[in-house]
Amino acid sequence: MANRLEEKITGYALALQRHAHRFWYPPVVGLLAALDNIILVIPNDAILISSAILTPRRWIVLALSVAIGSTIGAIGLAALVEFQGLPWILNLYPGIETTQSWLWADQFFTKYGLLFVFGVAVTPLLQQPAVILASLANTPLLEMAAAIFVGRLIKFLIMAYIGSHTPKLLNRIWGGEKSALKKLLGP
Repeated sequence: MANRLEEKITGYALALQRHAHRFWYPPVVGLLAALDNIILVIPNDAILISSAILTPRRWIVLALSVAIGSTIGAIGLAALVEFQGLPWILNLYPGIETTQSWLWADQFFTKYGLLFVFGVAVTPLLQQPAVILASLANTPLLEMAAAIFVGRLIKFLIMAYIGSHTPKLLNRIWGGEKSALKKLLGP
């Protein structure tokens, strides 16, 4: 079931990318980033990088949209956790409190607080455990939003920049007028 859902979402993401040049595309990608905080199967990083490859002049707008969406989704999750509490999380994710990831996140959050939330936001790690723990610790939402936004903005700017400059770099490495794809595939 999860594999089928992931395949469908990937298919929809690929279909959506046909519209990467449209004015409404960056906000839609941002909305997907927000939803990813709840359903956990939207490949935001891949969507961002491939979108930056398709529309290299929009890499900053794309990164900003995904960072804003990711922050809004994380704060939405935090607000739900504050409202519903730990039993709600344990009902949604039975046994999560005994996983190694949860225990590790709990230790680091206890030790570093919002610095840990920022660190998770700037890395490829899932941010949901850090957001949940910060919410359970009654961290102010505005402070959490700031840490997440700055971390996510740094991460997504780097990813979008790399995506937007990859075709030029590959052409420079493999030289000439031929595209990198033609070089890989042969004549």
